[in-house]
Amino acid sequence: MASVTMAVIWLLKKDVKVHLIQFKKCWLLFSNTYKLCIIFISVAALAMSSVTPAIFDNESYYIQTIKWLNEYGFVKGLGNLHIFFAQTSSWHILQAAFSFPFLETSFNDLNGYFLVLFSFLCFQQLHHFKTSKKINQLYIGSVLISLPFLIFFINAPSPDLSVFLISQLLFFLFIKHYKAIDFSSFSIVLLLTIFLCVIKITTCVLVLLPLILVVKHFKTLKPNLVKPILFSVFVLFLFLIKNVILTGYLLYPLENFDVLNVDWKVPKELIHLFKVGTYSAAFDYQELENLSTYQLFIAWVTSFKFNGIINIIFTTLLLSFPFLWFLKSKEKSVFILYIIGVLHFVLAWIFSPQYRFFFFYMLFFSMQICVWFFKKEKIIVLFTYISLLLSLVPFLTELKLSNYTTIKKTNTKTSILKLKNIVQPNVNSSMSLEYNQHIEGAFAYNSPTKDSFFWTVGIVPLPAVNAKQVAFIKKYYKIVPALRTADVEDGFKSMHVK
Repeated sequence: MASVTMAVIWLLKKDVKVHLIQFKKCWLLFSNTYKLCIIFISVAALAMSSVTPAIFDNESYYIQTIKWLNEYGFVKGLGNLHIFFAQTSSWHILQAAFSFPFLETSFNDLNGYFLVLFSFLCFQQLHHFKTSKKINQLYIGSVLISLPFLIFFINAPSPDLSVFLISQLLFFLFIKHYKAIDFSSFSIVLLLTIFLCVIKITTCVLVLLPLILVVKHFKTLKPNLVKPILFSVFVLFLFLIKNVILTGYLLYPLENFDVLNVDWKVPKELIHLFKVGTYSAAFDYQELENLSTYQLFIAWVTSFKFNGIINIIFTTLLLSFPFLWFLKSKEKSVFILYIIGVLHFVLAWIFSPQYRFFFFYMLFFSMQICVWFFKKEKIIVLFTYISLLLSLVPFLTELKLSNYTTIKKTNTKTSILKLKNIVQPNVNSSMSLEYNQHIEGAFAYNSPTKDSFFWTVGIVPLPAVNAKQVAFIKKYYKIVPALRTADVEDGFKSMHVK
């Protein structure tokens, strides 16, 4: 993948040069304050990227997914080895393309780079607001106020950060072009929507945005719609193929359209285990059987510490936003985004109302309300300064994140920045590098040591899966992972045992 990446950069070198020139022009127009803020964020991103990630999913499947892509590409039935590997977000594919494993094994920092680029966009729009006074530009500029939260996602290849930020850019463009749009602007909206959907399928409701624009501006867009339709169908085809390769299902994790009969198809019992676990995580793994909808809601808003606080804040924003919109805005495009946000939350509630599945709407609601009340660029920049200072906390204090999240059985914690990290970044995993080899039938796999949590794998050499997970599934589901052939490249299947 790295060779393909370098080849593409070479082929598009003229376009790259044009963008670099535009970047330089914008940079020279910025005030010294803006320049210092961008430099600060860049240094903070570099520093955060050099310390050990603290996100739990980094250990359960982020690292391993990227390792599989780099070493084997797409592997048939990979979901049979570890059900989390079946997800393989396009963000992980992109990270694999830019990880350059032949040079260094610690590159895991696409999120940090992306945050710096997005920060430049934010200050660019704040700069334009000084003359245009368009509230929409103030909104996108205010997103950096959330930096103390976003910074925790920098040093792991989490798809969540890209969803949080790209969605804000999409909302910004939707509001900007809602009343009038040309084909070029529509193409950007469509591409961002498609990109979000393939990064995280839970954002699929956002396809309503380009559809709304097509309906509203059909006469303008009609002559050029063939190419976008063909491109969308092509991406959908690739997405379905990816699902089939990894799981044997077209619409994984949905079992609808189960029309294929391949030997690497993931057993429905494992998919059910994944769905139940994902849903329970939203309620802090509380006992949910026989609870009414009201009782479920109470369990949700009273979840463990951080999760419960986020849920309460989001509920408050969801209920108050339409009233504040009526008093402060009345902009139709903003209310359409609110309606889509409500629809998204309803779907998330059905499948798994974890905060990371709807946080980007929470970010949109809160930033809109912020600029409705504080309509001056200087105030938004002041809030941004405070946020920049608060973003230093993870570097100065070791925070045990397991004290604030649902993952209470792990020792997930932030790493304090050390001088040696300037020269040599930490490894990409907070887990021990030790591992043991296990044999299940004729299948030999590597597993982290016994002190690891059920789902975690870390940076254990391939093929790797946690022995605790294999033993649990074997005991309760009578299923074990196995190679399809003697060659790992040919993929995995599940075998039923007595």
